[in-house]
This record gives sequence, C-alpha cells and structure tokens, in this order.
Amino acid sequence: MTKEQIIQIIVEVILFLIASYFLFYKSWLSALGKEVAKLSTIEELTRLTENVKKNFQEQMELYKSKLNEELTLKIEPIKSELAKTNITHQIQFSFLHQERAKVILELYKKLVELHSAMVDWTNFMHPIIEDGEKESQERIKRANIALHEFRNFFLLNKLFFPKSLCNYIEDVFKEYWDKGWDFGYRQDRLRSGQLTEEYFKEYSEDISKISKELKNNLPQKIDELETKFRKLLNVEDE
Repeated sequence: MTKEQIIQIIVEVILFLIASYFLFYKSWLSALGKEVAKLSTIEELTRLTENVKKNFQEQMELYKSKLNEELTLKIEPIKSELAKTNITHQIQFSFLHQERAKVILELYKKLVELHSAMVDWTNFMHPIIEDGEKESQERIKRANIALHEFRNFFLLNKLFFPKSLCNYIEDVFKEYWDKGWDFGYRQDRLRSGQLTEEYFKEYSEDISKISKELKNNLPQKIDELETKFRKLLNVEDE
C-alpha cells in the first residue's frame, strides 16, 4: 500500500464520519418533528420528551457501535501498513548503521597505520638492522601505501559520512599528503649531495620541523576524528 493510498483511505474515513453524523442527525430530527406534531397536552409532551431522550441515547449507542465497526474495518489496514513501513524503516536504518560501523572501523585502522607509517618515515634517526638503504626504502614504500589505501578507501565510502565530516577528513589527509611530499622532496635533495651548505642547513631544519609537526599536531586531529566517529556510532563515555 502506497503513501497516496493510505492518505486516500484516511480522507474517505473522515468523509464517512461527517456524512454519517449528518444523516443520523437529520433522520432523528425528522422523527422528532413528527412526534411533536401529535402532542395535545403537557403530560404527553413530558412523556414524549423522556421517550425521545431515551430513544436518542439508544440510537446514539447503536450508531456509535456501528461506527466503531466501520472505523475498525477502515483503520486496521492502515495500522497494519504503517507497522510494516516502520519495521522496514528500522531494518534499513539498522543495516545502514551496521555498514557504517564497518566503514568507520576500517577507515580508523587505515588512519592509525597512516600516522604510524608517516611518523616512522620522518623520524630524524633510525636504527640500522641489516641494510640501512633497503630499510629506508621500505619505510618510504610503507608510507606511500598507507597514503593511497587511506585515500582510496575514503573516496569509495564518502556516502556514509556527513559532508562536514568528509571535509574534515579530507583536510587531515591533505596535511599528511603535503607533509609527505615536502619531506620526501627535501630528503632526496639532502641525499643528492648537490646542495650548498646554506640549503643543506635549511632543508635539514625543514624535515626536522615536518617530523615534529606530524608527531605533535596530527594526533590532536586524530583524537577529534575519534570523537566524531564515536558520535556517529552512538558510543557514549561512561
């Protein structure tokens, strides 16, 4: 049953109530007029008045009973349809909430990995386990993979988030992306051995600053995202 059909039934019920009331009232007045025309004494008028009151009450109870039956026949299908609609809405909302929860969990995991990979890559000092150059390339590779996986997953699941939250996530990602690009460029230039002493010092200070900003500033934004995610999931602090 469509929304338009439900509205049509409700209108029909209202019109039925109005018509039934006027038909009943008109019929009762007509019968009362006929009885009044036959009166000849006050006693008869008094008797008729009592009879009319009694008859009116009986007719009203009968009318109300029939009306309740008619209303039940009209309204029960509407109640049933509304109940079905409500159940369908609840199922759809529950499914959407479950899917959103999965997306939020996966996106948060990718964000944590992104932050960890970027901090590891941009650290000023790294211990050498076996091969320093190979381990450096692995850190760069890990950071690049984390950047691309986070971005791609987010772009495919933006519909699960309000636009305001999408904008916030995009700003956070852009900060990781920009700092990664700046750090990578300066790191390559430093390793090239082609910089003057002045530029070498400047670039060294730049990558040190980028490293500190990633460690100190980005965790605050991750905390803000956690709060926003908890709100979407209806997770309240005890």
